[in-house]
Formats: sequence, C-alpha cells, structure tokens
Amino acid sequence: MDAIFRPRSVAVYGASRNPAKLGHRLLRNVLGGGFEGEVTAVNPAGGEVLGLATVPGLERPVDLALISVPAVFAEAAVVDAARAGCAAAIVLASGFGETGAAGREVESRMAARARAACMRLVGPNCMGAVSRSATGFFNGSYFWRLPQRPGNISLVSQSGAFGGMFLAESRRRGLGLARFLSVGNSAEVVETDALEWLAQDAATEVIGLFVEAFKQGRRFVEVARACPKPVVVLKAGRLGAGARAAASHTGSLVGSRGAVEAAFQRAGIIESVTSDDFFDSLQVLSARRRTAGRRIAIVTISGGPSVLAADAAERAGLELAPLAAKTVTELRRLAPSFAATGNPIDLTPQCPPDGFQPALRAVFSDPAVEGVVAVNCGLDVQEFGLGLAQAQGETGKPVTAFLLDVPRIEQQLRSAGLPVLPSPERAVAAYAALVPP
Repeated sequence: MDAIFRPRSVAVYGASRNPAKLGHRLLRNVLGGGFEGEVTAVNPAGGEVLGLATVPGLERPVDLALISVPAVFAEAAVVDAARAGCAAAIVLASGFGETGAAGREVESRMAARARAACMRLVGPNCMGAVSRSATGFFNGSYFWRLPQRPGNISLVSQSGAFGGMFLAESRRRGLGLARFLSVGNSAEVVETDALEWLAQDAATEVIGLFVEAFKQGRRFVEVARACPKPVVVLKAGRLGAGARAAASHTGSLVGSRGAVEAAFQRAGIIESVTSDDFFDSLQVLSARRRTAGRRIAIVTISGGPSVLAADAAERAGLELAPLAAKTVTELRRLAPSFAATGNPIDLTPQCPPDGFQPALRAVFSDPAVEGVVAVNCGLDVQEFGLGLAQAQGETGKPVTAFLLDVPRIEQQLRSAGLPVLPSPERAVAAYAALVPP
C-alpha cells in the first residue's frame, strides 16, 4: 500500500500524444503535480509524449503502474507490470465487473495475476490516487483540479464521480487533502485495505469513505473499530431504489440497512445521511479532533434561527447546558434588559458592541458548557467575531457557526480556523460529529 500512496517511481500505461486521450491527461497530471520521482511512459506505438521517450513495456520494476488503456488491453498491461515486478498497479479503465459476467471474469483474472506476483491491484473502473508530498501532490488520477493546499483529510471512494465531488467541495471550502484513493470495483484492493493503511498514516487525521457495497464487512468493522482516527462514512444505496442502483453500478450486493447500521455503531463510525452532512463532518473534524462534549450553548443575536438550532440539537442528541447563576448575572449586566439569558442565549442586535466579547467569554467559561454553536444573521459587528475567536482560543471549547450576511465576522472565524456552515441545522449537526458515539 505504500507504493500506492507514496510511490517513488511511476509508469503510465497508455501515455498518449493526443491531448484528448485520458492517458495523456494522466501523464500530464503525474508530471505537473509536484511528483519528484522517476516517470516512465508506456506506449507500444513509440515516440515521445510530454518530453518523455515512450517504451513498449517495462524492463524493470517501478513502485506504481497506472494503467489507462482500453479495457481489451488492460489485462495485458497488468501482466506486463506484474512480470516486471511492480509493487502496485491501478487500473483506471472501465468495462469490467460493472458490465456483467464476462467483465467479472476478466477482472478476476487480473486480480489473480496481481496476487501471484505479490502486486497490489486497485480498480478497475476507478479514477486513480492523489497523495500529498513535500512539494505539493502526487496526482496519479484523471482529476486536474485538486484542493489548493495539502491537509489532513483522506478519502476513499468506490465512486470516481463522488471523488470529483469531494475534490471540488474541498476547493470550495478551503479544506486540505492528505490522500485520495478511488477503489472502483475493488477486484483486489478494497476500501478496508486503504482504511487500515490510513489509520497509521501520519499525514491523515480524518478519514472519509464513500461506500456503495462492502466487500469484507466483518473485517471492515474490525479495522474501523481499531482506527484511532475519526472515520466518517457516507453509505449510498440505503433504500430500495438506491440499493438497486448501487448494485448495478458496482456489481456487488449492498447489504441490509439494519446490518449496516449495527456495524457502524459497533465500529464507532460517524455515519452521514447526505453529501452535505458528509462534507460538513469532514470540515469540522479537520479543524478539531473528536473531543467535544454533548452539553452546548447556542449564542445568537437572531432569535428565530436559534430556535431552529435548538430543535436540531435535540434531534442530534445534544443537550442545552443549564447556565450557572454567575453566568446569567454577567449576561444580564452586559446585554439589554430584554435579551434572553437562558439557553439559547439571544444577546440581541441592541447589545453594545463592547459587550459582545465579555458576554461570549462568560458563556465559554461556564463549567457546564462543553461547546458553542453561534448564530449571527446580519449584524456584522467585528467584536462578535473577535469575541468568539478569543473565547474559543482561551478555553479550547469547540465552536461551529451559522452566519448570514456578515462578511467581516465570517473572515474572522475562518482565519481562526472555526467552521462556518450554511444553516443553523447544519451547524448543529456538524458539531454533533465531534461528539464520540
């Protein structure tokens, strides 16, 4: 697995001079992504591609063979890579187990060839691998737009298209990437193999998985349970129509819903129901590991959205912490007489700007409060954002926020590394991902 995520030498089968071909894009990505190892271009037609002289086949081993050829030639490429002694190969070509029995037979033969040669095989029907390096990223995938910076989130996806969604969302949210692997049909390497490796990877602090069907369910539970890092799973095919679509897409059985839920609970997995939930959870976990408590305070200047947040907290199994008398007295001193000093705490837009920082400090300092969800709609007073960031820094208690039309506060929180979510319900749900099950 080291050769998949940390290769020192790479061969690209199907390297093409035609910019419209995926093999050309793959080679360009490898060369342009910050990879400093040796790169070999394999193409029986000969000639030169992107400054590299091509070879018809490998004469010596490389760590990782990237196979981007039509399906009818993929098995021969796997045989060539295995014969040369490669440590691992990724078959990006499609047209195998997902197409029916004949494709599954070819897929099985490729996996058997790889096992016989002690070569790990990823795919087929996948989008490749991306991995952070000292100089940027090793990009052994078809994706040409990666997150803007290295980071601590790693994703394993059975769906190549969902991998594209993840990379796009990471760019939009400013999240950093550690590793990405598209496992496709999982003929040999399955999602659990990747999870087991990532659990020990120093660059990875949060692991996300998009799964349609589990290849080795019992082993997956054991590996996830032993993983010292938070694992967030988005399981597609939860209901009837989705399950049928997933079975068609992967060529695998997706498992019963009850069995999946029981397995996730046993393994301590954070399950996401929607893609928004999934990305929200990864965002907050990348900023802070899972050390949050269930007792929260909701602090707002906007009454209605805070009520929605309170409802969401109850649904998520969180508790609104009872504030100490000392805290309530301090809030009443700082906020207008009509402010709500229970929990949720509505400081109101009429709170003097110089009252926000001490009021927020009082809330964070309350011993019953283990974390805070902040809500601000339309009052772009910098003291509010500064107070949140300072109180969080002083106490170490986790924060998530919903902000609307307050660009200065949003910039303050993002600069402080505090997660901002697009609705009060999602701010609460994201906080809940920080709480151990």
